[in-house]
Amino acid sequence: MSDLLFRPMSAADETAFYTMAEEFYHSDAVLHPIPAEYHRRTFAEIMRSQMYLSGYVFQDGLEMAGFCVTNRMMQHEAGGVIVWVEDLYIRPAYQGQGLGSRFLSWLEDTLRGEAVMLRLETEPENEGARRLYQRLGYTDLGYLQMIKPLS
Repeated sequence: MSDLLFRPMSAADETAFYTMAEEFYHSDAVLHPIPAEYHRRTFAEIMRSQMYLSGYVFQDGLEMAGFCVTNRMMQHEAGGVIVWVEDLYIRPAYQGQGLGSRFLSWLEDTLRGEAVMLRLETEPENEGARRLYQRLGYTDLGYLQMIKPLS
């Protein structure tokens, strides 16, 4: 991992993003898979505008080690723009090597002055992720999240 870097996604990352998104959404880290069309929509929106949706890849030389998708929004309760870490995926061969910590630190430095808070979620059963986030200073919100599909 000596050549590891974090960078914004580019059009050249499309195939790698689809592959890694499928890996992520078929892993134990998420509740259920999502349609492949959602990956295409997400990538298209990242390429269209970085205004609210951004994508990052974790590149180790010529290999992709993982990716992250973030979403920006103004949140009244936070008093400013928050960045929601929507997807954070590290391929199995790279897990347990501090990549998640390094990326989140890099993201904090990158967003300092632009956002007031990072927000993320994890499955309650994903103890490894939860321990990582708590070690990095993340705390439970205490909210029950609810959704209502519109279609």
